[in-house]
Amino acid sequence: MLTTASEQIKHGMALAFFAMAFSELREEEGDPMTGEVFDQLPDIIDPAALMASEALVQGLIDCNPKASAVFALAGIYKVACDIFNADPCEADRELSPELFGHYCAMQAMGSGVGLESFGNAVRDAIVVPNVEFGFYSLQYDYD
Repeated sequence: MLTTASEQIKHGMALAFFAMAFSELREEEGDPMTGEVFDQLPDIIDPAALMASEALVQGLIDCNPKASAVFALAGIYKVACDIFNADPCEADRELSPELFGHYCAMQAMGSGVGLESFGNAVRDAIVVPNVEFGFYSLQYDYD
């Protein structure tokens, strides 16, 4: 069970990395996924996606030193929460730790969606570094 906000954020990141890469892999194999991707993932998140989430966490901490000075990842999430709670009107998603992690990872991969899902002010306040991750990054063989 994921108990802390930081654990939930990292899980959201890893799941987003894995879902994107697994979906790409299936497409490369000529068997594109239809429907809800998260319902079709293997039960165990690929270790490479977990490592990518750790790299993204470190990148967030490095790129947002003021927000992460005391509480690291939790401090960055707190900044997002404070901004979101002050004006949630622009958001098209509710802010939760796991969704925050998910959209950080999606933005890091350059997917076209990111922290603007919680409003432009959240996106503008938090620097998200690029993280290269795709089907070629997966550690397990999913044939």
